[in-house]
Amino acid sequence: MQPYLSPTKGLFDRLKFFNIIIFILGLIIVSRLFFLQIIRSGFYKKKAEAFRYMEQNVSAERGLIKDVKGRDLALNIESYLLYAVPAEIKNPENVARSLAPFLNIKDEEGNEFRVLKDKLSRKADFYEVLKRDLTPEEATEIKELNIPGIVVERKSKRYYPEGDLFGQVIGYVGMKGDAVVGQYGLEEYFEKDLAGEPGILRGERSVGGMLILSSAKEIKEPINGSDIVLTIDKAIQYQACRVLKEGVVKSKANSGDIVILAPKTGEILALCSWPSFDPNYYSQVKDYRLFVNNITTNNFEPGSVFKVITMATAIDAGKVSPETTYIDTGEVKISGYTIKNADEKIYGERTMTNVLEKSINTGAIFAAQKVGQDVFRAYVKAFGFGSLTGIEQPSEGRGDIKNLEEKNPIYLATASFGQGLSVTPIQLVVAIGAIANQGKLMRPHLVKKIIRKDGEIIITKPEVVREVIKPGTASIVSAMMVSVLENGYGKLARVPGYYIAGKTGTAQVPKLNGGYSDETIHSFVGFGPVENPAFVGLVKINQPKIGRFAESTAAPVFGQMAEFLLRYYNIPPTRQGLK
Repeated sequence: MQPYLSPTKGLFDRLKFFNIIIFILGLIIVSRLFFLQIIRSGFYKKKAEAFRYMEQNVSAERGLIKDVKGRDLALNIESYLLYAVPAEIKNPENVARSLAPFLNIKDEEGNEFRVLKDKLSRKADFYEVLKRDLTPEEATEIKELNIPGIVVERKSKRYYPEGDLFGQVIGYVGMKGDAVVGQYGLEEYFEKDLAGEPGILRGERSVGGMLILSSAKEIKEPINGSDIVLTIDKAIQYQACRVLKEGVVKSKANSGDIVILAPKTGEILALCSWPSFDPNYYSQVKDYRLFVNNITTNNFEPGSVFKVITMATAIDAGKVSPETTYIDTGEVKISGYTIKNADEKIYGERTMTNVLEKSINTGAIFAAQKVGQDVFRAYVKAFGFGSLTGIEQPSEGRGDIKNLEEKNPIYLATASFGQGLSVTPIQLVVAIGAIANQGKLMRPHLVKKIIRKDGEIIITKPEVVREVIKPGTASIVSAMMVSVLENGYGKLARVPGYYIAGKTGTAQVPKLNGGYSDETIHSFVGFGPVENPAFVGLVKINQPKIGRFAESTAAPVFGQMAEFLLRYYNIPPTRQGLK
């Protein structure tokens, strides 16, 4: 017989079990709420605030770049950025129609209008740049339209009032990834100083994830960038670039370079390459090699201008004097090679002064062999070749003098007349500057002073790197270089009323696979007035099509520049006419 089960009792047991489950669930929920609202309240409060509030960097004002007389070379002008927050735009077509005139879109049936409409229709998008560099008038008109989701933001734009006059020296400010930074030249080298430190704004976040400016509060003020004053005088720079361009065009050359410095201080007075570029329109430049400062970065074989270094070395080492003679047979045979003079000329008995005047290769070899390779290499290094000068430009070149480490005597011979080694233009002009400065090598510099926004002024002081040759040697070599202009191949670099020192150089351009091409680089180095040099300079003409030697291409450009500088500095004449 089965026991009797009351249906009422079964129902009661099920209700009791259900109540227990409800109680347990309620206890879990209450515990969880207690944990979240009491124990972890601080954490979630911060998380909620982080979602509601946001921080945004405030750009510092970029520092200015000025010439030595305070004239602006790089400054900031007012500019405006137009962008859209599509998530906040209700009627993309109407908005596109309102903005079309400002974006130079005239055909509402055309592709440009459709692209604009498509951008404004992306509901998941919170940032679409529509136009950069709005004029103040355009910015005002768009703001007056008061269109939700359309933002006009004030920006600071870099502007270079001198255009291409300082292209490679200054560089430009442009986009690099997502950042706006200085690129090439001084803008890159002094990026940290010029850019300053950004500030921070904190405020409420909009629906579209943007900062609501009306709610923003500054919690860290930006520190504006430092101003940089150069050693370059705009008037001298202008003249240097002008005569260089004329020389390049006249000789139908590929390009050219000119650098002028003050030998007693190392200050750069002018530094120019042609062709150049206008940093205001850097994005339109197709050949990126134009951005590079050839004078501080690129290496070249100097050719016969290097004979000045060879002669200074031999005289300072006491191995030759200006009157030392040798017999030139027109060629020298070394290690299976035959080295000849230019145009295969034979000069017979000649002095060391004649060697510079007539640019005799065999004479340079004679002087270098008197010194020996070890001493010659030590002097070349002391003149600064093979090492950085420290000039304020990015990616400075070192040149290449490693052939002088080789034991084969052919390398000493070719180096004596500037072949088989490479230098940068800035190294060469600094080395010649040491001869003009009584043997003292100065560190070259482009920056006169840096002016911090807190009032601190950092002045670049002249720095003697080392004494390369004795003062007496420098005077002797200077006189020999004057003789080059009086009696040799540098006559077109002379200036009436002054003694100018100089030397020409015509170097073959080496091939990548060895040997030399028919192309040449013409150069001229010099300084003046020789009694008390105010300037030293280098003119370099690359691959000229007219003019076989530097005496007809680079020398006259130097002469024009020298005459301008003597007059500009009001240096009185020291001689009557020209011999």
